[in-house]
Amino acid sequence: MTDSNLALANLLFPSLPYTPDSLELLYPARTVPVVTRVGPSPTGFLHIGTVYTALLSERIAHLNDGVFYFRNEDTDDKREIENAAEIMVDGIKRFGIRMDEGGIGPDHSDIGAYGPYSQSKRGPIYATYVKELVARGMAYPCFLGETEMAAIREEQTIAKQPMGIYGSYSPWRVATLEEVQKAIREGKKYVLRFRTHGNPNKRVTLRDEIRGDIEMQDNFMDTVLLKQTGIPTYHLAHVVDDHLMRTTHVMRGDEWIPSYPLHVQLTEALGFTLPKYVHISPLCKTEGGNKRKLSKRKDPEANVEFFFRQGYMIEALADYMFGIMDSRFEAWRNLNPTADYRTYPLTLEKLPLSGALFDIEKLDSIANNSMTLLSTEELQKRGLDWAREYDPELARLMEQYPDLTYRALDIERHTEKDPRRFTTFSDLRGQLQFFYEETFEALKSTAPALPECITHEIQKAFVEDYLKTYNPTMERDEWFEQLKNLAHDHKFARTGDEWKTGGYIWRVGDIAMMLRILLCASAKTPDLCYTMRVLGRETMEKRLRG
Repeated sequence: MTDSNLALANLLFPSLPYTPDSLELLYPARTVPVVTRVGPSPTGFLHIGTVYTALLSERIAHLNDGVFYFRNEDTDDKREIENAAEIMVDGIKRFGIRMDEGGIGPDHSDIGAYGPYSQSKRGPIYATYVKELVARGMAYPCFLGETEMAAIREEQTIAKQPMGIYGSYSPWRVATLEEVQKAIREGKKYVLRFRTHGNPNKRVTLRDEIRGDIEMQDNFMDTVLLKQTGIPTYHLAHVVDDHLMRTTHVMRGDEWIPSYPLHVQLTEALGFTLPKYVHISPLCKTEGGNKRKLSKRKDPEANVEFFFRQGYMIEALADYMFGIMDSRFEAWRNLNPTADYRTYPLTLEKLPLSGALFDIEKLDSIANNSMTLLSTEELQKRGLDWAREYDPELARLMEQYPDLTYRALDIERHTEKDPRRFTTFSDLRGQLQFFYEETFEALKSTAPALPECITHEIQKAFVEDYLKTYNPTMERDEWFEQLKNLAHDHKFARTGDEWKTGGYIWRVGDIAMMLRILLCASAKTPDLCYTMRVLGRETMEKRLRG
């Protein structure tokens, strides 16, 4: 630390409330063995990849008696969306992911002793460490304007050199104290850059907890640490915060691997202990035969609201993501179909090293199994909770007719012929719409035509005979046998001049289809025998007689 560097540090940061030593006291070492976090940027909706990272981080922390916290990495002030951080916290909570610290309290207030948990509120902390780097000659103010940087890029292009501010391409790297003082007096704007000692010809070997040793080019760029506004870049902020918040495992997307050498350099320059880094492969999908990352712009399933709106069970989504994290999970689930996923002994060793395909068909299969395990009472309760938010009309009807709703949902559930027709809570409307008079009336306008062989006379005569013999206590097999017999009687008995059939011998399926369309205004319904039983005699007569 030279006198000129110390003078420069005091010039740039004349008064700060902290020192590095005081911050070490303010944020003491934790007593737990594992500390993880999720740190999304509030620049859009909650991405399913963020939930995947949060779920992994939370499990690794809590399975090892540790702490998991939420950090709002809101340093991208130009792209920040109002209330996005709160939406993300609420979304993560809806997944049942328990956060111990962060903006998780009432009105999203901070809970925990290591806050503030929003980076925008930690400005003096970052400035303290940048001042320390300046005093030690490891950071400097850079007054380059856009015109000057464009000229540098042109020079680098001609010389076929890497683009960026580094070495001889950074004139302010070697500026004197007097030159800096003059620039400040002239009102020039500046950023604070890291004065790296990296070598472009050097290879470094860095450790990743799932990838092992990674060999890559050393960082030689003088990266910006503080923007002109004084806001830190991700590079500085996450290194400082992970140290002070005592993070032991940094789990983040593998797009940060190229920046890993820089982050190691910063950690070492600040005298911090390097946490364990886990670079997670992204969730992907196929397009045109090629695999690509889930896109915020192109893929609705990238937004967790897609899954909430569709009504996927949270347990199913968790199971699906656990299957991506650990190939052994599916076998465990088959042996423990009703166990809480949180009891699975998740480790890092099976995390995929390449992007995992987000397979909606696979998710739907898991979701269908999960909903099948629900009791009808639970299905009704959770379905109503979903409908109150996403289908208010359905919620109103479910609340108005609770007994009818239960009996309609319960048709053939948990039997040998269980149709397993529910995959998401949004599927409930498809079964319930036949039973409420309000939704049935709407269906009538789009009802399919009766089978061609069923004339009005046949319909009327059959309905009257059917209602005379119908017994709601009959089980399905007995009911169907009676239906066949009645159909057989009609195809021979009704051939007089009163209504002409042309000698047509119809199938019992045509009769069943006629009843289905008259009763439900649809060709596809729950089991007809049990649907009649749920509708009740009065409603049946009304609908069959029109």
